Amino acid sequence: MKRKIFKWCALSLVFILVCTAAWGYFSLYEKEHAELSEKRKNEEWQKACPDIHSLRTGDLIFRHGRGFISNSLAHFSKKDSRYSHAGIITFINGKPYVYHSIGGEENITNKLRKESLTTFCNPDNNHSFGIYRLDLSSLQINKMDSAASAYYKAGLEFDTDFDLTTDDKMYCTEFVYKIINGIVHDKNYIPLSEVSGKKYVACDDIYINPHSTKIYSYVY
Repeated sequence: MKRKIFKWCALSLVFILVCTAAWGYFSLYEKEHAELSEKRKNEEWQKACPDIHSLRTGDLIFRHGRGFISNSLAHFSKKDSRYSHAGIITFINGKPYVYHSIGGEENITNKLRKESLTTFCNPDNNHSFGIYRLDLSSLQINKMDSAASAYYKAGLEFDTDFDLTTDDKMYCTEFVYKIINGIVHDKNYIPLSEVSGKKYVACDDIYINPHSTKIYSYVY
């Protein structure tokens, strides 16, 4: 009798744990797209769009994408987990674009992308975005933009191993971090995060520091 009771209790505990884990998983799951109509997307973007004249080449942009993967990546930031992806703004013929390193189904080529600010901040794919500016000189900003352009022309690929020690491939924040480090020549300019002895660049490492100032942010 005692053995049966113990077995029933054990099975009940396993059932509770499985249900708890499943609830945790599905609470994090969401669609990658909000599936908004074109009209609704345009309306949302008109409300969210920053004053283009307030932006500059070299500004850094962060976003929190929709979906399980973006939600998971955001939690790599230990101080502030509001964003999951990063890029660098450039102006071409007076219009803002974003250089950013991304992989997976969203970018099957795995190569560095250059896309319009509107596309990068698309409300159908994102919860929010923020734009920050570093205390760099005009010369440093020009070098930053040139470096980003050179990586784009070279077809820099996304680093699926998230290995900060290699330079032939880079993940999103690594791309931003290494361009900045190559300009300021100060490894302490942007602090690094660490887990299990492995260092990495989190979004909040870049925008939560004395060298960074918020220009604009929006939550859809």
